[in-house]
Amino acid sequence: MDPSFSILYADLKAGKTACAIAAFPGATFIAAPGALSPAESVWGLEPRVRRDLETFTDVRKLAEETDTDMVIDDATLIADRTAAKFGEKLSGWDIWGAVLNSAIRMRDTLRRRGKHIVMTCHPRPPHIEQGVRVRGGPSFQGQCFQKIPAAADLLLRAEAKPGVGDSTYNGPKLRGWSMLFRTAWHPDWLQGSRYNTPDMAPMNLGEILRLAGFQIPRLRGLEWQESLANALANRILEVGIQDEAKVSEAIQRVRDLGLSRFSKIEEHVYWAVSDGYARAILRISRAAQRTAIWGI
Repeated sequence: MDPSFSILYADLKAGKTACAIAAFPGATFIAAPGALSPAESVWGLEPRVRRDLETFTDVRKLAEETDTDMVIDDATLIADRTAAKFGEKLSGWDIWGAVLNSAIRMRDTLRRRGKHIVMTCHPRPPHIEQGVRVRGGPSFQGQCFQKIPAAADLLLRAEAKPGVGDSTYNGPKLRGWSMLFRTAWHPDWLQGSRYNTPDMAPMNLGEILRLAGFQIPRLRGLEWQESLANALANRILEVGIQDEAKVSEAIQRVRDLGLSRFSKIEEHVYWAVSDGYARAILRISRAAQRTAIWGI
């Protein structure tokens, strides 16, 4: 299976960077100084490789020299810088056509080297353009607005979970992150997945890719996270997600096991707990999706 090309987009401070870091902690991150602070505060680590580059061409050239996956945080800024560079010689639609070609060439370079690529973006809301309603999506300009998202395997739009910020909410307990990823067709937003990712998926790119069949490795020294995540997922599937008391008990037991046996760094243990919980939710959602389609 070809390496994945994922675009994560959401409002400011929604957790896009933390999500990308958890999925690919060993990647090369194209980011401005300070942009990766969620790594330390949320996951208890600092990404090993960070570069502050100007254009997609710069990223492609770096990809030809490195042997890591690549995360561009954020791609909206890189696209604008790339357009400014091409604007020195081109004009009008030709600028954004060149930006698109540069982005696709970068993607193809990484794929030929067997590496995943992730872009984070801010959203461009639905709007009216020349009397025509245009769906919202990642904040790119010109023809890049639809063509770069169309080239992605995962186009994940984050939104708040039902009940977040609603004092009258009395539904199921809201565990984990307050955001989730949307993948189903939407009249107002560009979003989707070539991997049949369930809609309203946990905001966990690593587990979404594992569900699709990819082997997403753990950082060296944190391999134990996989056994903890799998143990929690299996236990939740065994007791049923509706049994909140038993789910809470399972989470607590796995957390305590991690802290007593594997690590005293709580962020590393909760990282495994987050993956295990997301893994269970995704498996349950995938089964429900099949039932909805086939009736069995």
